[in-house]
Amino acid sequence: MSVVPARFSDAETDHPAIAQWCSTILAGDTARLLLLGPHWSGKSHAAYAALRRLLAAGYREENITVHQAHDLGRSYEPSMIENTTSVTVIDDLTVSVDLVREAKVPLQPDSADVQAMMALAAGALADAVARLSLLPRRSWLLIASNLECLAEAVGQETADRLVAVAEQAELAPRPRPTMPW
Repeated sequence: MSVVPARFSDAETDHPAIAQWCSTILAGDTARLLLLGPHWSGKSHAAYAALRRLLAAGYREENITVHQAHDLGRSYEPSMIENTTSVTVIDDLTVSVDLVREAKVPLQPDSADVQAMMALAAGALADAVARLSLLPRRSWLLIASNLECLAEAVGQETADRLVAVAEQAELAPRPRPTMPW
């Protein structure tokens, strides 16, 4: 299975931060990028466009790992990050925080079992990101809505470390597509 899903098989971007991230990696250096923006701003699209650019330039697919935050939180083991490839992408780091903040109606509390499972997943995700941020010679691209939600999702200390070691690029909001039902 490709690191670029079929729905992003034609992803392209002209964002300068993506071009710089790719150029740095292709030159053999370490690149770290926080890609920020609201839902539907094109963050995932830009990330997969970056991976397509790396692959088109001859970067080997087996040197790239992509995690969806919600899956990583459920199946996480520290070795997944400690032994990761030279390029790691984690998409939707802040999705759990974003969904709560964007809710249009009051949310009903989940059962204690569900809350415990969600807390374990959130802790696992925070640990994964904290470990990744400390690894030398690893390039990464982390996708989040904004720095405030990032701090809530991974902890203030880890968020501060990410900001200190990574470039940041913010994508502007775009109109949401209308879906004919």
